[in-house]
Amino acid sequence: MKEKNIEVYIHPVLTTIEQEYFRSKLPNNFILKFNDGTNEFSLAKDCAIAIGNFNTEWIELMPNLTTVLLDSVGTDNFNNYQWKTNTISVHNLQHFFSIPVAEEIIAGILNIYRKLPELQDAKKEKCWIKDNIRFQKKTLNEARVVLFGYGSVGKQVHKLLTTFGSQVTVFDYLEKQQQRLRLIESIKDHDILIVTVPATAETIDIIDQELLSHTKKDFIFVNAGRGQVVNENDLINKAKSDPSFTACLDVTKIEPLPPKSELWDCDNIYLTQHTGGGSNAENLKKINVYLKQINLLVEGTPLENEVLFKNK
Repeated sequence: MKEKNIEVYIHPVLTTIEQEYFRSKLPNNFILKFNDGTNEFSLAKDCAIAIGNFNTEWIELMPNLTTVLLDSVGTDNFNNYQWKTNTISVHNLQHFFSIPVAEEIIAGILNIYRKLPELQDAKKEKCWIKDNIRFQKKTLNEARVVLFGYGSVGKQVHKLLTTFGSQVTVFDYLEKQQQRLRLIESIKDHDILIVTVPATAETIDIIDQELLSHTKKDFIFVNAGRGQVVNENDLINKAKSDPSFTACLDVTKIEPLPPKSELWDCDNIYLTQHTGGGSNAENLKKINVYLKQINLLVEGTPLENEVLFKNK
């Protein structure tokens, strides 16, 4: 008896090689519909499985949809969707980006501590600055770090910092004003603040003028969570008023960042443009995760990393 066809919509745009790899790993009864960048709803309409962060307005028009496999950890465009059914499960890429993002965080800090930008600028000018710059360098071994957020990324960052010998103070998800005051108090005698928390009602603009006013000289702020947790105007004012302050932002409130944003113009703010989770063969690695989830679905086994929405 012929197996029933199962249609799968893949929203992230893949190369021909990636598409062929995906097809080669599934039985012939799986019909893959690849988005070519035009975001045509007709490709997704009859699919039982949808992959990626597609337009949530499509969901009500997809009668066969049972499973959504996100291509991110974040669920931003799904958070405000008003679910009318409990028959559709949503699963994210929890843990997938923890290693590259953690390494990106450490790379950004080391870049600053080991004075690589200054040395590169000196190279452009053919200027030998050894006697000056050598004694300005710092080590992570002596750094005191506040880690705000303790999910998979936070735990990986903690692991790496411990290897370097840093002293780490961990703050998990903050809900109460008392905890915010503890965070502010802790920052006063620390050197670095690393933020990996998601954007929630409790964390929106939590990094603001009040908090930033308590940082010491040569303080480093790193945000690899969500841009919405930072009051960007307050951050810009801090960067302008304190040349010793440095920020490393992998995320911003608006992406792509508009040309008019003053974040572009602050030399002591580094922008890595939401590439922190990137790595070579990233899409092929994601496809392997999707394949694992699809196999679990076929076996009737619960899928991994289900997202439980409050309004679902």
